[in-house]
Amino acid sequence: DRIKRMIAGYILVMVTILSTGEVTGEALDYFNDPHACWQQGVWEEELADPGVGFVCIEDYVPMEQLK
Repeated sequence: DRIKRMIAGYILVMVTILSTGEVTGEALDYFNDPHACWQQGVWEEELADPGVGFVCIEDYVPMEQLK
């Protein structure tokens, strides 16, 4: 069963994966619009060093908490 949820916004996260397999991440900004988050991620990617990635992750609220 999938949990029903409402997306409240999007978090732009910077992710680094080291050669040891260690993964680190840092939240950079919060967006209400997924396209604005994606655009900022593309911009950040163009300026970043190799080995650094950017992803937008949904910030959600389980629907049962909204009742």
